[in-house]
Amino acid sequence: MPRELSEDLRWRVVYLDAKGYNKKAISTIFYISEASIYQILSIFRKWGCVKNPFKGQPGCKKKFTRQELKMLKRLVNEKVDWYLDELLIEMEMRTNKRLSISSLWRSLKYCGISRKKGGYNQNESWVCRKDKVNS
Repeated sequence: MPRELSEDLRWRVVYLDAKGYNKKAISTIFYISEASIYQILSIFRKWGCVKNPFKGQPGCKKKFTRQELKMLKRLVNEKVDWYLDELLIEMEMRTNKRLSISSLWRSLKYCGISRKKGGYNQNESWVCRKDKVNS
């Protein structure tokens, strides 16, 4: 998938078009296709900005609310030696939301919580980064 053009570059395309440059000249100056230029200008004419205001954020919506994420952090801090499936069952009972283990893992990762192995005895434990937990 191609990278998205920056907003600054999009505005420069609009400015050069307003100054009277033709599409071919703009495409050679910025090394972008004429189709991209036409698309940027059509969005600008339609909405008055260079990015589509109705284009949402990529990816799925978060499964847990902020309150539920705080609950998850407290649960991890209280039950340090629990496995993911145990955390999943407890969160399901507390929130009435059914998730997969991978969704729970992504939520933990979003909270800044990771699983690290211990030093010499190889015991597994949950580790919370202080900067993420307190926020």
